[in-house]
Amino acid sequence: MVRNKSRFFLGLSATLIIGFLFIVNYKGSGIKLSPSLKTSSMEHMLLTHKQDNKVKWELYARKAIFPPGNKMVFLKSLGLKVKQSPEIYLTSQKGVYEVEKGNITLNNTVELNIRDTKLATNSLEWNSKNELITTEDDVKFSGKNFLIEGAGLIAKTKQQQIRIVNNVKAIFYR
Repeated sequence: MVRNKSRFFLGLSATLIIGFLFIVNYKGSGIKLSPSLKTSSMEHMLLTHKQDNKVKWELYARKAIFPPGNKMVFLKSLGLKVKQSPEIYLTSQKGVYEVEKGNITLNNTVELNIRDTKLATNSLEWNSKNELITTEDDVKFSGKNFLIEGAGLIAKTKQQQIRIVNNVKAIFYR
């Protein structure tokens, strides 16, 4: 009986020592740890871009989501106002602001308004550096006396030039 007890304690001790050595020497190579990345958001964001002490454009979003990395901001219900004469106002349900480049991509039913004219498309991009508005999607440009449809658009805001690139159809009213 004493012999069985000593064998039991010897076996238990050996098992505990082996378990302890295993835990101490375990490197965790089979475990994958994912860092907890936090996303921030903001309601009613207003971003003003100035150049030479003059406001060049303003970006408003009902909601802005800032993922880790500070490279992009995801926007919901946004408006972009390009401050020039005449003023250009763009609206969309969704968009992305590229922080480093200063570019803004608008998606999901985009509307561009200049004075009494309106342009509608599915998506477009505002290139802040070159002051250029572009899209490859179908566009519909309408005013009091005209309707122009086509595909693709290049608008040079500084020069106040708008060009519909392909399949242009125009109707002018009296």
